[in-house]
Amino acid sequence: MGEDSAVPRDVAERLTTRRQGLFRKVTTGDTVGLDDRDTVVRWLRELHQERDQTVIIHRSWGAVCVVGEGRAPTDIMLTEDDGRMWYAARAGSKIPQKRPQLTPAEVEHVMLEALTSANRPQWPEWREF
Repeated sequence: MGEDSAVPRDVAERLTTRRQGLFRKVTTGDTVGLDDRDTVVRWLRELHQERDQTVIIHRSWGAVCVVGEGRAPTDIMLTEDDGRMWYAARAGSKIPQKRPQLTPAEVEHVMLEALTSANRPQWPEWREF
């Protein structure tokens, strides 16, 4: 594989998908360094504004992403370099949650920890897919 197909490391990325016509979707991307906290916070707060967006924090240990599909983001997924995938479960939840509902403040907390920490973010419970 060429260098262009390499997974980015130590950057934050926002992907935005928009409809063009009836069947076509176009995806654009923005990328900033890990030191641009203000931009990442703005992206996270815009996820609920009727947009189909994903914010991804790419780190050496893997990636953390949150998806907003026109509503407040509620799910955080973590992918480790070994290919395992996890999602953040609500603290203290007793039932298996396939689709956990996190508050925007909880989402922001986890995503900003991923942005600033050399290790994967701490959360009360990560459940494996």
